Amino acid sequence: MVNLLRNVALFLLIFGVINDDFVVDRVAGENALKAIFGFFVLMYAKDMLSAFTKPKNLTMKFFYLFFFSLSAIAFIDVILGYLTLIKAIFVLLPIIVVFLFATYTESFEKLLYFIWASVVFSAILAVFSDPLTPWTFRKTGGTGDPNEFAAHLLATMAITVYLYLKNRNIFFLLGTMPLFFYTLLYAGSKSSFLTLAVLTVWIVFTKFFDVFKKLFSFKTLLLLLVAGIGLTVWNPSQIAAVKGLEERAKSAGTAKTRFVSWNAGVRMAQDNILTGVGMEQYEKHVKEYATDFIAKGSYAPHNFLIKVLGEDGFFPFITLVLFLIVLFTYKYKEIAKTDYFWIYISALSIVFMGLTLSMSYEKYFWLFLGLLSHVELLFFIEEKEEEYLYEDHAYPA
Repeated sequence: MVNLLRNVALFLLIFGVINDDFVVDRVAGENALKAIFGFFVLMYAKDMLSAFTKPKNLTMKFFYLFFFSLSAIAFIDVILGYLTLIKAIFVLLPIIVVFLFATYTESFEKLLYFIWASVVFSAILAVFSDPLTPWTFRKTGGTGDPNEFAAHLLATMAITVYLYLKNRNIFFLLGTMPLFFYTLLYAGSKSSFLTLAVLTVWIVFTKFFDVFKKLFSFKTLLLLLVAGIGLTVWNPSQIAAVKGLEERAKSAGTAKTRFVSWNAGVRMAQDNILTGVGMEQYEKHVKEYATDFIAKGSYAPHNFLIKVLGEDGFFPFITLVLFLIVLFTYKYKEIAKTDYFWIYISALSIVFMGLTLSMSYEKYFWLFLGLLSHVELLFFIEEKEEEYLYEDHAYPA
């Protein structure tokens, strides 16, 4: 019974993280996500406490460095009256809880399947939902922002490939990836297609020989045949989302407003280099620092790094950058040789998308980064065990 409740708590957390708008607006109200998070913490409190005593590799040490600097700034913000203690806790606690859980989870594939199922639900919801407004083709799935929806889709595409390499179920792959690609069109996120292009080049260069060999496998040839037949009877250019995306690609309006916001964030940080303007205070101050007109709908930082720099100052910013550098370089050579490479791609896609999204404190952001941290921890523990066995063999008692 306890295990069932723990599984329910975990699934609800993942589902709520991915489908936050659906849970709040269509199902359970504004306090639903807080209740889900509280239920999860209650069921996994012992696991969370034990995580602090578990092995800490280089990635974890830099994560703690970032979290400590962010917490110090949050404490200063509370003293200065920029935000309440409760608000600071609700910003900080999910970051460390979600990241530590993903890093030290003992049910890695279960966690991946929960993410996959939650994003599949979001994608199906997008298919049967109306566009955001009558004047746009864009849809958001279970979350409120089409760019966030696109970020979820990209990260979960990579997870889907990883799971397929484990379950070897071609119907699992063929039933999932077309749905994700189709709804990615309806997300209408230009940055998501740029990210997809960059990641595709990365994958081809990294996995060139593996890809070349697998091109001639029976399953791949079957997939190409099905795709070829599909394209002869179905013209993608006739999809409303494709036409809408083409129109959006011709417009530079969004890019301009984001550059204005980014510039304002940098100027904001220059004036408040040590502490920033205060956690979650970016949108309140952006007009003061904007050098050009900026519409109210564009007040958000639209960049997770600039958000931290403008709101929290230099130390959280530089420790976050250092953490990300370590996260994506530590054990990379080992990861690139295994199926875990797709978990790396999943986390990398979230960071790339974060360059146009204000996801610094979002639970889904730390969830996907935590998956890569978990993989690195596995290699770290394996390396330590090999060293121990070697030393034990070399110096018998």
